[in-house]
Amino acid sequence: MGYKTMVNDLLETLLDFVYPRNIHCILCGEAIEKTDPYSLCTDCREEVKFITARFCEKCGKPLESMYLPQKCPDCIQNDHYFTKGFSCVEYDDKIKKLVYDLKYYNKRYLAYHMAEMMTARFVKLGWDKPDVIIPIPLHPRKERERGFNQSALIAKYVGKFIGVPVECRIILRTRETETQNKLNKEERKENLKNAFQMMENEKFTNKKVLILDDIYTTGSTIDACAKELGKAKPKEINFMTFATGRNL
Repeated sequence: MGYKTMVNDLLETLLDFVYPRNIHCILCGEAIEKTDPYSLCTDCREEVKFITARFCEKCGKPLESMYLPQKCPDCIQNDHYFTKGFSCVEYDDKIKKLVYDLKYYNKRYLAYHMAEMMTARFVKLGWDKPDVIIPIPLHPRKERERGFNQSALIAKYVGKFIGVPVECRIILRTRETETQNKLNKEERKENLKNAFQMMENEKFTNKKVLILDDIYTTGSTIDACAKELGKAKPKEINFMTFATGRNL
């Protein structure tokens, strides 16, 4: 066992001690039963908008019941570099707080429960197991400032739950970009041009690759990463994210 792995395992043990799982609801803070799924109380679990009904067959965004096409307007009008993808929950104020608490308030224990929800969704969809999970990388400076990459942290748990290796250093973010949430769709695409670089092109040839990120909005980040990964000629490039907005 490598030194880094030993340190990470020790940190995870310490986190379990400081933040024991399934004691309080991760959304409202109320005491819960040890058996409550995802460390959510019954009320909050019912309020979370899990994506279980109709969704875009390409990007996974939820669709209104009266909307007839099987793809959202974006996926009808635009080509994507990924094969298909899904998200676990709809993005709203509750989910925004959960994601922000993880990313900006260092509540790393939340990644475990997000991964639980994403794994349950993955299993329910019946997708084939990928050969590798690749979390969306942060630029090294941003990762140093934050202290961790939230997508890599979630991916670590998802990888453990479904028994798939996670590769965090095969594709790197070599160009620092602006924060995406301040940009429109076209600006996001331009912002991410040449932002990613593959380090080992042959490693994923004819492999099933699963990209993992926390949020899917316009798909610009996933697309930019999938475009770069496509240079390795994998069998397919799918993605999973924790949350996404509603399209129609």
